[in-house]
Amino acid sequence: MKKLIWSSFVTWTRILKQHWLLALLQVGVGITLGVAMVFTFSAGAIYEYRDSLDGAVLPKVDTIVCLAGGKGRISAAGDLWYRYYEAHQVDSENPLPILYFSGVGPQANWSTLGKQLRPGVLKALKPENVVIENQSTNTEENALWLIRYARERQWKQVVLMTSPYHMRRAKMMFLRIIEAAQALGVGDRMGYLTSIETLSVIQDPYEPGEWYSTFQGVRVTVFEYFKLLYYQTFWQPEVSTLKLVPEYR
Repeated sequence: MKKLIWSSFVTWTRILKQHWLLALLQVGVGITLGVAMVFTFSAGAIYEYRDSLDGAVLPKVDTIVCLAGGKGRISAAGDLWYRYYEAHQVDSENPLPILYFSGVGPQANWSTLGKQLRPGVLKALKPENVVIENQSTNTEENALWLIRYARERQWKQVVLMTSPYHMRRAKMMFLRIIEAAQALGVGDRMGYLTSIETLSVIQDPYEPGEWYSTFQGVRVTVFEYFKLLYYQTFWQPEVSTLKLVPEYR
C-alpha cells in the first residue's frame, strides 16, 4: 500500500513538474514574442522623417553625396545629377554640382560605377564632375571622409542620398560628426558643410506602409531600428577618431 501511494506521489510530481516547466516555457515564449512584436511595430519609427527635398525643385548645392551600398542608390544619384546638368545646359548660371560616391569599396572604379548609371548620364559626366571615395566602410567613416573632401574643396551645401531605412540614422550621424569637427577648434573658420539636404532613394519594400509586408523588409527595418537606438543613445564621435582623417593630423 505504501509503495502504491509513493508511486502515485512520484507520478503526480512528475506530471506537475512537466506542466510547470511547460507553463514556464509558454510564459517565456509569450514574453519573447511580445517584446519582439513591440520592437517590430516600433521599428517603423526609422521612416518617421521628411526629406528636405522633394525632387521637384533643385536647390543650389555643391555636391550630391551618394552613400553606396544599397540597391539603386548610385543610379538615382546619377539621375539627380543629370537634372542639374540639364538645367546648367539651359543656363550656365545654374550650378553643376559634384557627384560624390561614398563607400564604394576599394575595388571600385569608374568602370564598375558606370555600369550602374544610365547611358545619357554616363555620356554627360566628365572626370571633373565625379569624386569616388573608396576608403570608408561604414556610415561614420562616410561622414569623416566627406569632411575631408568638403574642407579641401570648400563644399558648403550638399544633398545626402541613401535608402529610406538608412536616412534617419545617416543624417543624425553626419550632423554629430560635423559638430565634433567644429569642437576641434576649426569651427570659426570651418565654412563648409553648412547645409545638408536629404533625398531618399525609393526602394521597395522599404517604405512606411510596406516594410512589414516581406521578411526582407522586416529584417532590414528591425536591424536598422536597433542600430538607430544604439547610435542615438550611446554613440558620440570621438575627437581621436576625427584625427584619423588627414586634415586633422
